[in-house]
Amino acid sequence: MVPIVHHIDKEQAQLYSLILNSVGIGNRVVATGGDFCIHVPHTLKEKALEAIDRYYDENFDSDEGNVETGTPNLTHIPVSGIFVALLLLSVHLAVTTSSAPGDYMDVFGADASRIVRGETYRCVTALLLHSDAVHLAGNMVGLILFGGVVSSVAGTGVGWLAILICGIVGNWMNASAYEVRHLSIGASTSVFGAVGIMSAYQAVIAKQTGKGWKRVGLALGGGLGLLAFLGTSARSDLGAHLFGFVVGGAMGASYGKWIPLKKGPAMQWLSGVAAALLVVGAWVRGATG
Repeated sequence: MVPIVHHIDKEQAQLYSLILNSVGIGNRVVATGGDFCIHVPHTLKEKALEAIDRYYDENFDSDEGNVETGTPNLTHIPVSGIFVALLLLSVHLAVTTSSAPGDYMDVFGADASRIVRGETYRCVTALLLHSDAVHLAGNMVGLILFGGVVSSVAGTGVGWLAILICGIVGNWMNASAYEVRHLSIGASTSVFGAVGIMSAYQAVIAKQTGKGWKRVGLALGGGLGLLAFLGTSARSDLGAHLFGFVVGGAMGASYGKWIPLKKGPAMQWLSGVAAALLVVGAWVRGATG
């Protein structure tokens, strides 16, 4: 017997067991700490995975999606993605209608020379600033789509905290690479962090479920393709995009390999509050510093 699906709760385990039993595949539900996994005969591994995939293909209205085998439901976009996009819009409108929009860029933008001198709050605040409506619209769409996918897999609180951390660390790495007066603004570092998270997560799950290196290559190649297509325009900050993607990749791989699929409500709330405090604290620090 070999495991095919990891880090699921008891109800999901019972559902998968029922699916496999219905197509005549013997299986065993095994408790692993606080989670469960499904074991099937080695010779029936591929057939079992196909049966589970087929179930989700035929029941595409499921809100959960086939996340346990690495395929989140892309037809379901969590409301949190729209909320974050509207937050970006609100900040942009507040900045552009103020008496001195340029002051916001000077005080809150990711100025590399100031970040390396200790003004690390800029790594956070710069994520909410955008140069124009086109810049803003692109990042709003990116966060709704890619951020929505991450939060559908990891949960709302954990997902958005992870995306925020990708943006923060990506901006810090970009500033450390420049170490001179280089100004970066926009949520695109977090957008590509989300792309990196899902690319690496999909690759790890494909490897764990025995879908082969071809599926792993497709997952990673898709993420790199998006980086090349969306993140290398003449006006974009390639360094910030690349570092965001790298941090997201490391986070997605770690999540897929070692962390249970979804944390409970307490962890989601705690992570969501932590993300909010990071953002608010950084803006307060910049405004009072």
